[in-house]
Amino acid sequence: MTAQCASSSRGWKGRLVAFALLAMAMMPAAALCPKLLMFDGTNFQTQTNAEQANYWGVTVGVQGFFVNRVMPSWQDDVGTDSDSKLWQQVSRFQAVYAKYGVTDNFIKVALYHPVDWNDPQQRGEIVEHFAHAAALARHAGFKGVALDLEPYKPTWADSGDMASTVQAQGAAIARAMLAAYPDMTLIVIQDGLRQIHPHAPLSQVIPQLDQPPAPAKHFWHGGYALSVPFLRGLFSVNWSHVVIATEGTYDGSDIAASVRQTQENYASFMGASHDRRTDLSASPGLWPLGHSYTDKSARGSPTEFARQLQSAFGAATRYVWIYGYGSAWQTAGDYGAGPVAANFPEYVAAIHAVRASCVAGNSSPRSAATP
Repeated sequence: MTAQCASSSRGWKGRLVAFALLAMAMMPAAALCPKLLMFDGTNFQTQTNAEQANYWGVTVGVQGFFVNRVMPSWQDDVGTDSDSKLWQQVSRFQAVYAKYGVTDNFIKVALYHPVDWNDPQQRGEIVEHFAHAAALARHAGFKGVALDLEPYKPTWADSGDMASTVQAQGAAIARAMLAAYPDMTLIVIQDGLRQIHPHAPLSQVIPQLDQPPAPAKHFWHGGYALSVPFLRGLFSVNWSHVVIATEGTYDGSDIAASVRQTQENYASFMGASHDRRTDLSASPGLWPLGHSYTDKSARGSPTEFARQLQSAFGAATRYVWIYGYGSAWQTAGDYGAGPVAANFPEYVAAIHAVRASCVAGNSSPRSAATP
């Protein structure tokens, strides 16, 4: 599939090449900057070639993906056969894209189907599925697994007696993944703690966890009540790296404060037992383009996006991510054939400018002297 941008003018492409050359010349400083991940965008089955990898890694300027369709749901099993078509496709995707700087990829697993917490056989199969996904991620060279907690089907509604079962399930999944990939990075997409009382100030999330949530009927697909015991179980092991990918920064307001408070909330939630043993960080999410899979128009101006991205880069330590809403960042993309926004090159330029600014800032004498 041919990768296209809204404009083919030599001017803006030349600027992108210049930014790329600058970044390569300052690699040690670049390592201090957060990496940019994309939610949606590419298809590991049909877009694994140098042209596509160059588009995303060099033209757009992302360093990784939440990769869809490898293990779409908890009930899907990637198996254990390294010679299978799926394992070979995922490994090839990593090998090709890494050559263009897209190194930090994650198998994204979502809740597209409900989980029957009362079914021990299904619970056991799910644990096995996550173990297999972690093994595949390790084999392919992915950084880890990204677990999307949003209940696309009712999953987290509490019937009143399932908390201990769900917590045990979270712990079993964690142990299984960690055994298969000891140094993996776990990304949790969607702040499950925040969603229990979504209208409360972020600073009040932890104090209110002991309060009963609003009735399940008031929330999307029953709400997130059971996500709290699930997360308790999930965080009961000593992960090397845990990243909370928050959607609360979509509006771009006070990203730094949101990142700081989210990280504090999860540090408190995980408890003192994990101090110095788990590298915990919050990853702010941005949503600048795309209103639907067919409408790829902008949600804010390029100037607003540049400001928000600059703030996100200043606040995050490991990752910043973009919700790409299908193919909002690519004309004739895998998720939608329509054109990108008319001023699309300005959003791309913003990514390169912010990264270049971060690299330049980290390579300055003052930065080098800072302990």
